[in-house]
Amino acid sequence: METLLREMLEKFLVTHSPSGQEGEMDEAVRPYLERLCDDTWMDARGNLIGRIRGERPEGALVIAAHKDELGAIVERIEPDGRVRLDGTCGIQAWRYGEGPFDLIGDEIVTGVLSVGSTHVSARSADISATKTNRPMDWEAARVVTGLAPDELRAKGVNVGSMAVVARSRKTPMWLGDRVCGYGLDDKGAVAAALLSAQVLRETAADRGGVPPSDVYFAITAAEEIGCSGGRYVARTLPVETMIAIEIAPVAPEYEVTMSAAPVLNYKDRFVYHKGLSDRLCAIGDDLGFGHQRSLFRTMGTDAGEAYRAGQIARAACVCFATENTHGYEMAHFGAILNTGRMLGAYAANPKL
Repeated sequence: METLLREMLEKFLVTHSPSGQEGEMDEAVRPYLERLCDDTWMDARGNLIGRIRGERPEGALVIAAHKDELGAIVERIEPDGRVRLDGTCGIQAWRYGEGPFDLIGDEIVTGVLSVGSTHVSARSADISATKTNRPMDWEAARVVTGLAPDELRAKGVNVGSMAVVARSRKTPMWLGDRVCGYGLDDKGAVAAALLSAQVLRETAADRGGVPPSDVYFAITAAEEIGCSGGRYVARTLPVETMIAIEIAPVAPEYEVTMSAAPVLNYKDRFVYHKGLSDRLCAIGDDLGFGHQRSLFRTMGTDAGEAYRAGQIARAACVCFATENTHGYEMAHFGAILNTGRMLGAYAANPKL
């Protein structure tokens, strides 16, 4: 199973999938869903769905992980061809620094996210401010491509096009027990969801791989810009329970350690179902890798938003410990693996 997880991370992390343009992830993920599930389809909102049919449809569960990554959006193409970006929710220019950035048009146009030369005075106001008293932001940064405005538009790059960190910077790095890269939020979670399907099949082998109730795997769209994909899933699928897989920020304010124990998020913008969360903690203990518990002050998830809207009966959020969230992330490889094991075990026996 470790080999499968590493294989998926190597494939998923190099894809480009800013919110609303997640086609590369769809192509990478779909073969795994089709192999593991009885049915696979794309819904009208762009969520990629797999279903393992259970002994009955009642009491169905959906395990959700979002496929979109943080992206910026083209605000303006200046007369000299430099491209000005605006951030979407959660993306900060200083997390990337100066370096390769990809503009997604009809084709990928690679440029350099730039602020300007360090050897300046206050006469170069934006550059000087970034140098002396404020972090790099989208106001100060531009993407330089070496192309004129008409050349960019001919390649499909225009106002409204998305931009992400360049593919040349996306190859994951393996650092001891950590996997490092951009977009582990939430491509690492997509891998964990697929692992949970594999575990479910193996755990329910004595019943022919059939769980007690239908289990859906929702690889959701547009989570980073408002969780609309997850809410659509909760509204349109016949499910009672939704569990989101997410990252757990390692920070001084949280009791989260960089370990192989998954983290149960009991509260972010909403309070999750305590009985379900407690059951998942018990499964982690029974399987021998344990669990962690935390509350996160500045997070929201597909499951939490659907639960808050009354679209599902129960919700939980299982996370894997991650440093540098929404930047060059470092996640505990064992925690991703054990998140999949925990959820696969629960789906095979979904009792509170």
